[in-house]
Amino acid sequence: MSCRPVIFIVGVTASGKTACALEVAKRLNGEIICADSQTLRKDLNIGTAKPAKEEQSSAKHHMLDLIEPYDRFSVAEFKKQAEVAIQEIQSRGKIPIVVGGTGLYIDSLFYDYDLTINKIDRDEYDNLSVNELQQIIVDRGYELPANKNNPRHLIGVIARAGETSIDIIPAKDSLIYGIRRPDTEIKDRINKRVEIMFDNGLIDEVKSVSKKYGKPPAKLDAICYPIIQRYLDGNINLDEAKQLFKTADWQYARRQKAWFKRNQFIQWFEDEKQAADAIIKDVAHY
Repeated sequence: MSCRPVIFIVGVTASGKTACALEVAKRLNGEIICADSQTLRKDLNIGTAKPAKEEQSSAKHHMLDLIEPYDRFSVAEFKKQAEVAIQEIQSRGKIPIVVGGTGLYIDSLFYDYDLTINKIDRDEYDNLSVNELQQIIVDRGYELPANKNNPRHLIGVIARAGETSIDIIPAKDSLIYGIRRPDTEIKDRINKRVEIMFDNGLIDEVKSVSKKYGKPPAKLDAICYPIIQRYLDGNINLDEAKQLFKTADWQYARRQKAWFKRNQFIQWFEDEKQAADAIIKDVAHY
């Protein structure tokens, strides 16, 4: 790490993280590292709210479009590649700005988790069911994660030997900020964004992905793609697809909120402008 900080910007989906990160990158000559388990998937652009091309051109982005749409990507691999990106950014005299809503990805960097499960063990865990992973955690006396039905989060608990944000301290030179809007506002922003996604060609995107890679798996955690495939298969109508997407995105936001609530180091702000101004001020005095 250099003597300059690594900035973390977090919050639930549709909270304004991207806009904040772009403003901070512009004002601090920074580069953005996306800590999002879905935007690293190729060709899943509209439905994952991936930064638009014009946004990507305004500031260099890292950790986008790394894997095929339906592939797995472990938190250990994310941490490894993101740390390389941080070092490269700092070597150019710029500030890394880690932005995203995937709590485990954020925590792996912010707390510098030691994710030293060897490949044989990780492959073994990858093949276990959710119930089996939960049982391992219970048997070892660890605390179940907020999303106890997500295999990636369960494996993360095992990888960290049960350590949580309460047990550990931030990595050196790490500053973390969050945008926390009222629930009613987040719901409204989610609903409006879903409508915009459909207007911008989300259905055609799902058709294209399905044609190129096969139909999205029913359990794909890129929320909207299996839902829209159900619409394309004639199992639900368009209004039902939209409502299912809105509901699922809101449920995801609630899980994110619960996850970030545990991090006592986050400085919370009401909107992206307040957060950006605070970050600029803090870095100026760092």
